[in-house]
Amino acid sequence: MEKEKKASKRKHDSFFKYIYSIPQNTKALLQLAQRRTPALRKMLSNVNMESLEPIPESFSTVGERGEADLAFKAKSLKGGPDAFVGILLEHKSVRENDTLSQIYHYVFEVMVNKSNSDFKWLPTKAIIIYNGKSHWNPVEEFKKKGYEQFNGKDLPFECVMVSLANILDSDCSGSNNPVAAIGLLVMKHAYDPDGLKSAGKIIKELLDKLDNNARATLVKKIELYLKWYVDKTLIKEMIMAFRSIGERMGFVSIADAERKAKAAGLRKGMKKGLEEGLKKGIEEGIEKGIKKGIEKGIEKGRKNSEKMFKLWVQRVSKKLNVPEKDLLALKP
Repeated sequence: MEKEKKASKRKHDSFFKYIYSIPQNTKALLQLAQRRTPALRKMLSNVNMESLEPIPESFSTVGERGEADLAFKAKSLKGGPDAFVGILLEHKSVRENDTLSQIYHYVFEVMVNKSNSDFKWLPTKAIIIYNGKSHWNPVEEFKKKGYEQFNGKDLPFECVMVSLANILDSDCSGSNNPVAAIGLLVMKHAYDPDGLKSAGKIIKELLDKLDNNARATLVKKIELYLKWYVDKTLIKEMIMAFRSIGERMGFVSIADAERKAKAAGLRKGMKKGLEEGLKKGIEEGIEKGIKKGIEKGIEKGRKNSEKMFKLWVQRVSKKLNVPEKDLLALKP
C-alpha cells in the first residue's frame, strides 16, 4: 500500500515538473494562484517575475531528488539590480508532517547563490502547491502548534500555501498560457471525476489554442497522469473529446485547418492588396505621365509658336522695311 502511495505521488510530481519546469508556465500558475491567495500576492510583490529562471542542477546535493520539485531564482524589485531571491515550488498531493522540515533542508542545500561571493545563499520564498483530497495547511498548523518554540515566532524562510482547490475553474478560462492553465485544472480535479468533467469544456477550449503537435503531446501526458487517479472509462471519454476527429485519424485538426486557412487568407489578402496597389500606382503613374506630357507638349508648342512668330516678324520687317514694333502693334 505504501509502495502504491509513493508511485502515485511520483506521477503527480512528474506531471507537475513537466508543466512547470518552464519559467513562463510557473509564472502563469502563480499569477492565477495570486487571485485567490492574498498571502502569495504579498510574497511576490517585490519579485520581478519576468526575470524568473530555473536553478540548474537544483537538487544535485539533495538525497531525496524524487521528493523535491522546482527551484528558480528571480530579481528583486527592491534590492537593487544585482539582488536575487530564490523561489522554491514544493508540490504536495498528500498531507506530510515533515513538509516544512523538507523545505528548510532545501533552502540551505538548493538555494546556493554561486554568482555571489558575499552572500552565499538566496533568501527563499517557498510556495507549497497542494492538490490533495482534503484541506491541509502546514503553515497554519506551524503557527498554531509549534511557532512559539522558535525565536521570532516565525519560519526561517517565507512560506505560502497554495491549494489548487481554491482557484476557480473560470479563472483559467481564456488564459494567455493554455498549458499552465490546463495543468492547473487537471491537477486540481485529479481526485474529482465530476469536477474534471465539468472543467472539460474549459480544458478543450484551452487545448484548441495549441498547435496540433503541442496539443497531441499534452493530451498524452494528461492521459498518462490521470490513469492513476480517475476511472479509465472517464479518461477515455475525455481524451476522445479533447482530440478532434481529424487528429485521431491522423489528419489535420479542424482548429489547425482554421488557423492555416486564416494564415492563408491573410497571405492571399496581402498579395491581392499588393497587386491592386501596384496596379493602381502604375495606372495613376501613367495617367500622371500622360497629363504631364500633354502639359509639357502644350507649353513647348506655345514657346515654339512664339519663336516662329518672331522669326516671321523679322523677315517681314526686313522685306517691307517696316519696324518690327509697328508690325507687333498690329497683332490682335
